[in-house]
Amino acid sequence: MIEYTHIVVLIEDKSGEILVEKILQKYAGGDNNFSYGIKSFKGLGKIPCKKGNFSDIKSGRLLTDLPQYLRGYDTSLKQMVCQKAIFVILDKDDSDCALLKASLLEMYANLNLSIKVFFCIAIEEMEAWLLGDENAVLTAFPSAKLSLLHKYENDSIIGTWEWLADVVHPGGVRRLKRDAGTYYGIGKFKCDCAEKIGSVMDIRHNMSPSFNYFISKLDGVCQNK
Repeated sequence: MIEYTHIVVLIEDKSGEILVEKILQKYAGGDNNFSYGIKSFKGLGKIPCKKGNFSDIKSGRLLTDLPQYLRGYDTSLKQMVCQKAIFVILDKDDSDCALLKASLLEMYANLNLSIKVFFCIAIEEMEAWLLGDENAVLTAFPSAKLSLLHKYENDSIIGTWEWLADVVHPGGVRRLKRDAGTYYGIGKFKCDCAEKIGSVMDIRHNMSPSFNYFISKLDGVCQNK
């Protein structure tokens, strides 16, 4: 890195925040010339329909609130004399990836921001980034179902968090849903996986294409190619 770099990451939920924190800690590696901030939301929401007339009312949802947060960070980051960028990380879920990316870029263009924004879409979900590092999964969960882990096709559309649950949770996703009882319980499982697997991930050896896209854009901002 040839100069100081600061990035802001906006992400849709708590488990994603935990994972990105682990990734960026590893990426920084104690480098004092790199810093970051992470803002998580309570779900995805939808991109506002009205161009150029975005609401100032915060919903707590990433896409719904994205215009006002991007404008706010654009104003604050302008004052920093350094390399800087905003990363927006979200799950593809059931969306058409190309259409989602096009809508995000259109919104970004309408905002006329001075700061570069990168949209990184985890395919299908951020649990794909965990499953992309088999060694990390097995280190974090030594009793993981190895045969099922090997069958996973990286960034495939198969219900990614459910697949991870079948790999690492005793009794699989059915047992997890029964034991968790609520969406909160499932969220706790996702956070636990993000914490344990993220702590031992090798960010330079991951099989998820969408994960590697994020790292490549991060490298570009940091001039660490």
